[in-house]
Amino acid sequence: MTEYERNHLGLVEYIYCEAIGEPGQRTFNITARSERGETIVWMEKEQLLQVGVSLRQFLVTRESTPNPKPFDAPPIDSPVPVYVEFKTGDMSLQHDPASDVFTLIASDIPREESTEPLAEISFSFQRHQAEEISKRSVSVVGSGRKPCPLCEAPLNPAENHFCVKVNGYNPMENPLGEEHS
Repeated sequence: MTEYERNHLGLVEYIYCEAIGEPGQRTFNITARSERGETIVWMEKEQLLQVGVSLRQFLVTRESTPNPKPFDAPPIDSPVPVYVEFKTGDMSLQHDPASDVFTLIASDIPREESTEPLAEISFSFQRHQAEEISKRSVSVVGSGRKPCPLCEAPLNPAENHFCVKVNGYNPMENPLGEEHS
């Protein structure tokens, strides 16, 4: 069994989310960078959307601290910069009201031979970064395939859409070929 690896990047200077690939074939990630290292956390579209929605809820329900205390990052185990990249299974968000700092914690997907993840990464960011990543994540997720106006299923530009709401009938066409008067 492999030892469980935990890393904390501390307060990051850079945090960014993006989608890579064509709509319908995209992969999503959050990249964070600090003096302690860098991480790229790959995730599903729904997970990125949930990060954005959850951050927005945190921002709305927790007021900014007037005189925030300095953020105390956990001590580092090694002076060597960390580089961690994996696809996440579980993620959680925390907010420290004293410092007004947000922390994202992500664990990789457990391997077949184990139910435990092999790595965990956490990084912290300030309120203005939380606002930016919240807006950007919703924008990134929403920039994919347009939904069908009837059934809301994603439309593939290169394919005909079989809409379950109209039983396959395209309302823009006249299926019987009759003239309307």
